[in-house]
Amino acid sequence: MAQARGPAGSKRKLGLWLKEQRTKAGFTGKQVANELGCGDPKVFRMEGGHTVPSKLELDRLFSLFGVDDDRERDLIRQLAADAKSRHWTSEFESVMPPKFDIYVGREEDATSVRVYETHLIQGLLQTEDHMRPLLAATNPQEPASDVERLVEFRKRRQRILDGDPDRLNLWVVMDEAAIRRPVGGVEVHRAQLQHLLDLTRKPNVNIQVIPESVGAHAGLSGPFSILEFEPDEPEMIYIEGQGGNLYLDKAREIRRHKQLWNHIVDVAMSTTATTRHIKKVMEELPS
Repeated sequence: MAQARGPAGSKRKLGLWLKEQRTKAGFTGKQVANELGCGDPKVFRMEGGHTVPSKLELDRLFSLFGVDDDRERDLIRQLAADAKSRHWTSEFESVMPPKFDIYVGREEDATSVRVYETHLIQGLLQTEDHMRPLLAATNPQEPASDVERLVEFRKRRQRILDGDPDRLNLWVVMDEAAIRRPVGGVEVHRAQLQHLLDLTRKPNVNIQVIPESVGAHAGLSGPFSILEFEPDEPEMIYIEGQGGNLYLDKAREIRRHKQLWNHIVDVAMSTTATTRHIKKVMEELPS
């Protein structure tokens, strides 16, 4: 069992383990609930990575599933303890979008994140000077102090791109409008485009742009992200919107968005052509 990088990942791994053990032992969710003295929904919340069993519940589950190996028990107990720990996002609860900590936790545990953006440069790729006016404009009701907290929050997220390039593969495809919008003014825009060029030198970062000349294409229905994890964990689709964030994990939904992704990549410029195009956009900026 691969080690999770945060509480969200630990909850998910613990849930998968519980479901696997229950299935292997031949129990239904209702039978497990009866043994624990709880309702069926709690068992499914445990297996779904939303609720962590108590120490007493875990010991009962070990006995019920016939888990006798002391080493395995210790590993699962540690996983449960990690799942209950506080994540760094708790420091930003007052300014963070509702339930966005779920996405950040899964983003940290992902081995691959593929993102399609229609009109914004993806958050992990933004400079601090780009973030500030963007977050101020998209959160007009928030005081300047909260905008600064949002900037700090986004900078903290970006740490996943530091260090070991094998930790995460980030692949971003965006419409040309995203790199043309002069957020923060000409000099901030120029620095942001240079930052994109610098990031393309990282072995685990791929950036592609869909030129305006393409016209209509499969991605115009809106942005989305595809997150992939260790082989034993299901993939996840994330869609962010004004009405709330969606987390999709059904096979049909994943298949559909993977097909959309393939169509989007097909009309995007190659990474090499994208680099040339970003340089061209920079040259066109007023001096």
